[in-house]
Amino acid sequence: MNREPSFVVNELLGRVNRGELSRRTFVKAAGILGLSAGMSQMLLDGRAQAMQDSGATGELVIALPRSLISLDPHGAQSVEEATAIVNAHLLDTLTYRDVETGEIQPRIATAWEQVDDLTWTFTIREGITFHDGSPVTANDVKASLDRVLELAGPLAPLWATVESTEATDDATLTIKTTSPTGTVPTSATLLFVAPAAASTDEAFYEAPIGAGPYKFVSWTRDSEMVIEAVADHWDGAPGISRLIFRDIPEVAARVTSLETGEIDITWALPADQLPTLRENDELNIASTSTYAYYFIWFNASREPFTDVRVRKALWHALDIETMAADLLQDVGVPATAPIPSTVFGHAPQTPYAYDPDLAKSLLAEAGYPDGIDTHIIWVADSGPQDRELLEVALAYWAAVGVRVENREQERAVWLENLLALNWDLDMQTNTVRTGDADFTLRRLYTSAANRTGYANPELDQILLDALASADQAERAELYAQACQIIWDDAVGIFPFDLTENYVHSTRLQDFQAAPNVIPIFTKTTVAE
Repeated sequence: MNREPSFVVNELLGRVNRGELSRRTFVKAAGILGLSAGMSQMLLDGRAQAMQDSGATGELVIALPRSLISLDPHGAQSVEEATAIVNAHLLDTLTYRDVETGEIQPRIATAWEQVDDLTWTFTIREGITFHDGSPVTANDVKASLDRVLELAGPLAPLWATVESTEATDDATLTIKTTSPTGTVPTSATLLFVAPAAASTDEAFYEAPIGAGPYKFVSWTRDSEMVIEAVADHWDGAPGISRLIFRDIPEVAARVTSLETGEIDITWALPADQLPTLRENDELNIASTSTYAYYFIWFNASREPFTDVRVRKALWHALDIETMAADLLQDVGVPATAPIPSTVFGHAPQTPYAYDPDLAKSLLAEAGYPDGIDTHIIWVADSGPQDRELLEVALAYWAAVGVRVENREQERAVWLENLLALNWDLDMQTNTVRTGDADFTLRRLYTSAANRTGYANPELDQILLDALASADQAERAELYAQACQIIWDDAVGIFPFDLTENYVHSTRLQDFQAAPNVIPIFTKTTVAE
């Protein structure tokens, strides 16, 4: 990939700051790129002074629990945790959800307005630039949203009602929809903005230029990503000068790296690792309830799961309270709705009591007095204690005559089967990335989505009405109705909400645990 000289100069300056390149060598290299010796010296002096004035110091080594596959925030990997975490620092979004208040706040957009039922406008912040110095305009935002729609990835359904986008002027983006859509500001929390001129080039995302508080330095696949603080960022300089994201998916390796000080922070560790780590005086654990949860789906397009009595029987066969206590201590609690209690739109439901006799009775009523034979698909390491949870569930089901074949699959195979509805049962975790019920309920449970074979016109209309409304009280009431329908119809089993435990070095200060499992380190500092 050919890179602009300005990008190469910035990369060389970063190497000077890290002590990897002498000032003399920088001047020579910059000369080859066409910069005079005087200009090179001014850049060196200005860079050093900016970093000093900013207060940014030190580096932070972060171990990602899941591998970073792509930095493209618009396509197939757009909801992957690692992709979102890195891009939250490199690029920037139109809006964001404050983790403390839950309110939607400005980022690249300073204001937004629903002009009429079918029109939203966003005002773009003045004076902000990409890392190459080019201004961020409404046309860049338009290009990024258009690309999300064109690629038809996991985020595209959030924007399904968009009819057109227009950069009315450099500071104004206008979005026209085919029907009223009150969720636009919330969906904008996931719209990462890239330069319009380069955003459609897949090679751009190998070394992206964004408008975030950190700029790209290097990426060695399956090893590490390095990014560097932007001293003059519009939101203030970050507290740490350099972030290093290490790819360490193996639990044992991450725990050892924490204990030896090779990394400063990680998360998504099994419950059985936490007691020992709590005893380490050089580590702290920041815990938070999250937007993540476990579920077990039924394929309602296949017998016997077309019958709600069979679906309810499998739920009543599980002792959710005991499973949580025995296997998910400190990492999960029994769920009370199809979405976690931390998410806007959550409404608590009546739990399905553990009742093996009732489970057998429901199976018999449905015409299966001798039980059923079925199978479940899943991917290992998709959530805490997943293998142990599944083994226990299989035993509970066997006790009521439900014989379930364990079909563990590689992720690519599992995803292909999942989308093709080529399964009976499916176990996985999910994160309501926006913190809003629309992200999960409309995206997964409408008849048009057809993710489980379940179709309910009443539910469809409720979710569409919630999408259309900008009245948050009205939306909350509609989502309460949707939660009850999905729960009572046992579209799936919703057993556990998840807690995240961020284990980090005591030298970290001002770290804020993130319920969306996308931790932001911009305001974090490190004690030297």
